[in-house]
Amino acid sequence: MGKLYTLDEKLLIGTPEIRIGDKVYPIDDRQKTVKKLMNMTADNKLDSDNMDEVMKLAFGEKSSKEIDGMNLPFPAYRQLFELVTAAMTGEDPEEVAARFQESKKKTTKQQ
Repeated sequence: MGKLYTLDEKLLIGTPEIRIGDKVYPIDDRQKTVKKLMNMTADNKLDSDNMDEVMKLAFGEKSSKEIDGMNLPFPAYRQLFELVTAAMTGEDPEEVAARFQESKKKTTKQQ
């Protein structure tokens, strides 16, 4: 039997998950999905339509509709978006939140 090597000796077969209420949702963090996320959020052109599309990419059509049906308060939805982005990219949620806050400041200044 051959040897199996993994990056940084970490298990690479699990997917990140986010719990909302009592339900746990898996997040799609595959390479092609994350590339789509990066293209959608490039140049800090993030709007509500892009946020919804990212949620569909991350959770899949069925789960994203279920989450949308929860009609979360917008601050909670924004935080969920940041958590999803962090889960997909492997970043810390604080880093993602700081990046989005910075892009929000730039957008406000440009207006």
